[in-house]
Amino acid sequence: MIRAFFLAFLALVIAAGGVSAQRLGYGKPERRDPIFLRFPEMSQRYWGNTASHRVVAIPLPRQCSFVYADSYTHGQMSETELQEVAVSACNRKLAELGSLNENYTVACRCQVAITDDTYVVPRDAMPDQAYGPASIFYRDNQGKIARLNGLARYGALIGHDRSVTFNVDNVNGQPGCEGTFTNESVGAGRFSLSCFNGKFGGRGNFDSRVGAPNDHIVARGQTASGQPIVMVIGLPAQLAARMYGSI
Repeated sequence: MIRAFFLAFLALVIAAGGVSAQRLGYGKPERRDPIFLRFPEMSQRYWGNTASHRVVAIPLPRQCSFVYADSYTHGQMSETELQEVAVSACNRKLAELGSLNENYTVACRCQVAITDDTYVVPRDAMPDQAYGPASIFYRDNQGKIARLNGLARYGALIGHDRSVTFNVDNVNGQPGCEGTFTNESVGAGRFSLSCFNGKFGGRGNFDSRVGAPNDHIVARGQTASGQPIVMVIGLPAQLAARMYGSI
């Protein structure tokens, strides 16, 4: 009886140790990690907070991580309870923006990424740069409005780095466009865009917008033939079309 109890206790300790080792194996977050560079306001709160528990939730897979929720507590709320609060807040933000079906073929679902200074998802599952849904609206040579929807990937420090490159893939993840943001002031400057191996492109000005209803980038300019073009990064296609699609 005692021997059986001891063996069961030993197995429990080993199992618990395995879970702890696995969790610690994903490592501790650092200030220069892409997730903190992508969301500087969250970074400021996270690293300046001394709460008993700190949780960050983001949508995954990583190409979906264009919103987040960070939660903190000094009171009696447990780590598990705080994780539930963060995931719920993240899912609510995602739902408020509308359907992502025109931008992604994957299902975007919020989950805890960081809890109490530990990554609880593998580092290679975390975003390695900034991501966001993208829509490009333009008038073709006949004056008709055309639209390209998909996903943008870009350097996280727009507004700080002088020049930031970006790529736009179509909804199936195939390369479509590439370009550069060149800052002239904090969060604003000029952009250039080339799509489909140079068959189509444009250039003009961009600015970063906070909130209303989500942080996003709006770039406006002209194509090589002088027709208007608008690129929106950070809003799902339907919302981007309602706000900026009338060019």
